[in-house]
Amino acid sequence: MQNNLKSLKRFPIILIILVFTAGAGSPVFSQSQKLKQAEDTLSALLKRLNQAGDDSTKDHINLQFRQALAQALILPGADEYTFESLKTLIKIAPEDHAFRIFHWNLPDHDGRSRCYGFIKLLKHDLPVVFPLDDRSDSIASPETAILDCHHWFGALYYRIIAMEAKSGKRCYTLLGWAGSNAAVTRKIIEVLSFDDQEQPRFGMTLFPDFAGGAMTRVVFRYSATTSMSLKYEEQVMSVEKKWNIKKRGFEEKTSTGMMIVYDRLVPLDPQLEGQFQYYVPAGELFDAFQVSGGTWHYIAGVETRNRK
Repeated sequence: MQNNLKSLKRFPIILIILVFTAGAGSPVFSQSQKLKQAEDTLSALLKRLNQAGDDSTKDHINLQFRQALAQALILPGADEYTFESLKTLIKIAPEDHAFRIFHWNLPDHDGRSRCYGFIKLLKHDLPVVFPLDDRSDSIASPETAILDCHHWFGALYYRIIAMEAKSGKRCYTLLGWAGSNAAVTRKIIEVLSFDDQEQPRFGMTLFPDFAGGAMTRVVFRYSATTSMSLKYEEQVMSVEKKWNIKKRGFEEKTSTGMMIVYDRLVPLDPQLEGQFQYYVPAGELFDAFQVSGGTWHYIAGVETRNRK
């Protein structure tokens, strides 16, 4: 098993699949048949994983699932294959289809959740796949760290926002649920980019007027007994207000724009500040980030008008 673990940590995985048909004595499968066969294997492993009773068994089956998925992702045709039957495997890609992320989480009996996944680059002649190793428990300063695939702040992403950073570099802002333990859960605003060798990098200083401007990602921590809204959505914004003497009231000019809108989190009691198991949304108070000039600008106390 140790050798198998080591093989998963080598990345990127760039493999050329050679199919020998002459004298092999085995049937030749089409691309779709191979992918369907791989999907069936993965589906059976997921079923076993969901039925596993103890953490040791879960870890063993999860390793088998990771290995099988890594092999499936390098098959010809895997770029477009939906893996539709794998409901608990989250598949997400940006609008420019530069890559796909395949990821899932594995909770243990103590309520702790660890994420697993792969990033597959698309539009490449040879398959390039990066395994993701969740190290969120050992990252000392996650809000200011620049991370790689070996040291991933594990999360399940549900929104990808493609953008051009102030430096001119193409990057992607990810919204996700990052789990934690039975008492505290987390959501995250992450930034993914790729270096000159196409290696993934997590984190970028795109929040100039938030918490001193040094943050490379934003991590929200709050009670696991509540829920927090973190969405990228269109909002009506007030551009200008002028007093109309004749009408004896303010006239407001508005515009619409996309922004990241989220619940403001507060402790149940001021004396509990910093104890995130007691943090909850503050009712109808929302803050936001709006992109401008290649960075995310913080807006405190945004008035939401188009909540979805």
